[in-house]
Parts: sequence; C-alpha cells; structure tokens
Amino acid sequence: MTPYIILFTVPTIIWIMNDKIRINVGNKMLHQTKSLSIDAFMLIFLFLLAFRSISCGMDTKQYLRLYEQYSTSDFLALIKNGEHEIAYKLLNKTTGVIFDNYQFFLAVTAIICVFPLWYFYKKETDCAPLTMALFLSVAPFAMYFSGIRQSIAMSMGILAWYAAKNKKIWWFIVVVLLAVQFHTSAFILFLLYPLYYAKITKKWLWFVVPVMLILYIFRTPVFNYLMQFLWDDYNTTAETGAFMIFLLLILFAVYSYVMVNDGELDQDTLAMRNILLLSVVMQMFAMLHPLSMRMNYYFLIFVPILIPRIATKCKKEFTSIGKLSVVIMIVYFLYHFVMMMVTDNDPLNAYPYVPFWNY
Repeated sequence: MTPYIILFTVPTIIWIMNDKIRINVGNKMLHQTKSLSIDAFMLIFLFLLAFRSISCGMDTKQYLRLYEQYSTSDFLALIKNGEHEIAYKLLNKTTGVIFDNYQFFLAVTAIICVFPLWYFYKKETDCAPLTMALFLSVAPFAMYFSGIRQSIAMSMGILAWYAAKNKKIWWFIVVVLLAVQFHTSAFILFLLYPLYYAKITKKWLWFVVPVMLILYIFRTPVFNYLMQFLWDDYNTTAETGAFMIFLLLILFAVYSYVMVNDGELDQDTLAMRNILLLSVVMQMFAMLHPLSMRMNYYFLIFVPILIPRIATKCKKEFTSIGKLSVVIMIVYFLYHFVMMMVTDNDPLNAYPYVPFWNY
C-alpha cells in the first residue's frame, strides 16, 4: 500500500509547493507547476510498473509463460503461431534477444505504456491533482499492472488521438492497425477520428439522449446481436457490477454539458466530451459483459483530462461551483482509491504492490 500512497502524495506535495511559488513570482510558474507534479507521478508510476513482481497483476504470471515461449521461438514459428497478436510476440522475441530476462521485458513494456500517457497528461492537463486522482480511480490504472497487451494498445490510442487531431488520417490508420497487433480489441480506436470532429453540442442532446435511453432499455438484445460478430469465447452475457461506474460517467457527462458554454470550448475539449458520451454507451454494455468494460478502457484514459478542463472553463456564474467541485472530486477519488487498496477490491490484483526483489 505504501508505494501507491507515495505515488499520489509526492506529486501533490510538489504541486502545492510550486503553486505557492507561482503566486509569488507570476504566471510563468503555472506550466512548471503541472509539469513537475505530473513528471513526479509518472516517474514513480513507471518505476512501480517496471519493478513489480510476477505476483502483482492478475495476468503477469501468465505473461511470463508467454515470454518464455515466444522469446525462445524462431521468427518463422512466431508467425505461424496464431495464439496471440504478432506484434506482441515479436516484442517478446526482440527483448529476449537483447537481454533474456522477464524483468527486463516488464521494464520495456512499462516504458512503452507510460511514455505516451506521460506526454499526454503533462501537455493537456488543466489541474494536475485532479488528473492524477481521476487516473487512479476512474481510468484503468490497475490494468497497467495486469494486461500488458492491452496496456500497450491503450498507449497507442494516445498516438491515434494526436494523429486525428492533426488530420493525419493515414498515420492514424497505421497506428490503430499496429495497436490491433498488440490487442485485437483496439479496433475500437477507429472511432476516435470521427469522434474528434463530431459536433455534438447541447442542441444535439435532444437526439442523443433519447437514443442512449433506447440503447439502455434494449441493451441486452443489442449486445447479444453484436456479439455474433465477435469472438466465440465472448458469446454469453453476465453481470459485472459496473453499474456504479456507469452512473459516475453519466454524472460526468451532465457536468461537462451543464457547467460550460459550448462556444468557449476548444476542439480538443469538445472531442473528449464526445468520447465521454461513447464511454457512457460502452459502460451500458459493461454491465452485461467484461468485454465491453475492457474495450471502454481505451476511452476512459481521456476522462482525467476532460473533467479538469470543464472545471476550469465553466461559466462565470458557475466559477465558485467549479472550484468547489475540483476539491470535492480530488478528495473523493483519492479516498476511493485508498479504500480499494484497503479492502483489496480489485479483480486485476494490483494491490498490494510487491516489488520483484521481495517475491
């Protein structure tokens, strides 16, 4: 538990100290304030991922078996073996050739997963403490300790985001296709491009909300129909306990529309709000099957950037409410994160943290 406490306390202390300095020296320190705190957070996060033991993360032991298999196979055998995605198998083989050690492999994958996220959160956040709190409790923080293949694909989702933003459609396609070669579920990232340019303003809610209500009512037959086109081992529904996250995402969606004037939002913020709406829809189906929850991870990593942006760009009459909401959310989500660790309420087995030298 202590390493995770350090993960958010040290960056928060840095943010508080630098915020006081900024008040004295001027607005130039604003960028350094968020940069230093995010840098500290991501550096500790990277360290925890790279030096975790195989007991930290539900699938980490399973990935050890795959590493032992793929790192010793020849390239032709890797291509013929259709059990997992080719890019992931080649990554195992490459790291095995360089330095045949599973801990080295975990360190390499940690770098691949964290660096794009590090750049994105550092560059885009408007409130570092809230971004960190939301990442720990709402975004798929624990997934990074367990699902290596999908975590790599999620990091490529950030590259796809910037490709869509810069209208580099061919680069966008290449990045998403590469992500699919690490985890097949990454095909959902193709939705990022149209979502970035969709103009779903408040007037469109008269159409969007009824459609979402209909989807919610008929979510079971709709989901069962869609599953016919997916994998055979995901063809049954089951309750996943994702209802509370669904309610939370609805509250975030309402917050992101009520608190701001659409005309004052930049394209990035509008695009992330579109992603949030899709995330709400995905979470409807997550209540039926964990597959939808896993696919929603690609979009939940944008929530820690969107919500701080909404809070800092709210209408003038909501300025005080916006500031208060930031404090409430930081306290609540950090409390929620601590309670998950204390109660060990994590199906991905990221808690407690165990370094490799203590295993």
